[in-house]
Amino acid sequence: MKIPNISLAYVVAELSPILDGCIVRKVQELDNGWLKFKLQTRQGTKDLIAAPDALFLTSFSMPARQTTSGYGAFLRKRLSNKKVLSFKQHSFDRIIVIHLEGFFLVFELFAKGNVILLDEEKVILSAFRKERWKDRILKKGEDYKFPSSKGISPAELDTKTLESMLKESNSDLVRTLVKEINIAPLLADETCFKTSIDKEKPAKKISKKEITLLIATIKDLYSIDLKKESAGMVKKADSEILLPFELSALEKTASFNSLNEAIDQQFGKQFSESKGADERNAVSKKKAELDYSMKQQKEALETLSSKVELNAKKAELIYANYSKIFALIQALNSAKDKKMQEKEIMYKIKNEFPFLKILNLKQGKIIVSLE
Repeated sequence: MKIPNISLAYVVAELSPILDGCIVRKVQELDNGWLKFKLQTRQGTKDLIAAPDALFLTSFSMPARQTTSGYGAFLRKRLSNKKVLSFKQHSFDRIIVIHLEGFFLVFELFAKGNVILLDEEKVILSAFRKERWKDRILKKGEDYKFPSSKGISPAELDTKTLESMLKESNSDLVRTLVKEINIAPLLADETCFKTSIDKEKPAKKISKKEITLLIATIKDLYSIDLKKESAGMVKKADSEILLPFELSALEKTASFNSLNEAIDQQFGKQFSESKGADERNAVSKKKAELDYSMKQQKEALETLSSKVELNAKKAELIYANYSKIFALIQALNSAKDKKMQEKEIMYKIKNEFPFLKILNLKQGKIIVSLE
């Protein structure tokens, strides 16, 4: 399961109200090398699990290992009974920072994962993995530096910056967005879809009006709002990707009440205690599974109803505009017989058929906007 940066942002938004102001009671290591932080929150005792690519609160029993590498004990000695002052993501990167009384605890959720303890001046006290990168060193005594971002943050994107990026690019629109902005490829595709701009259009040819649309759409996608959250899994190629909201071009393969629940179901369940679970834990798991199953069935029914209604509306629009669509198809077939290219076809018939938005001869597909 892949967890994009935008999903991490929503996990932080979900957990911040619970973790802000909580007290660290204990730090332990698990048999798989992960860390478990036992926290006293306003909602009672919670277990925060630090995996190489995710942080999540677990509902499963995950016993600590009998022997320790020493890092868990190092953290426990310094962080026990410390108050959590804030729980934040660094920009939209795969980095989460917990600010505690006297310390910063940094979780780098990429590569093999790392956990670094800093003092108040951001000097490294210890790192779970001692690493050397081209622009920074992770070891005791070094000033901590955040890794360079993959591209400009969506939150910092403006018209002048995007216009410059596109003008200097020799690639198409979607590849330029992924390369220059810290944006997930799936959301770059979604941006093109929502703005009705061909993702394969050369970046240099994007107009100022289109740039305005692109920026507004990217900022909307990356505005963290739990009210619009609809956690679910989508599948692309052979990868399952966890997302905080639905995408226009991909259907969910699974739905969850929250991203934390999804991660817990995937990771927590997998590494939960396999023997000796008490009866209450078994009942709790069974109830959660039944609740989850009922929620899936309800959402499947709602989705099916919505699709039926949407398809009926599409059919009505096609029927009402049948003559225009028929004329468009005849014009396209004529142009195709003359072996004209897509760009040439669009240029010649755009004025006569302004409702034609996208033409893809390879896929034999057109997208039209009907009223």
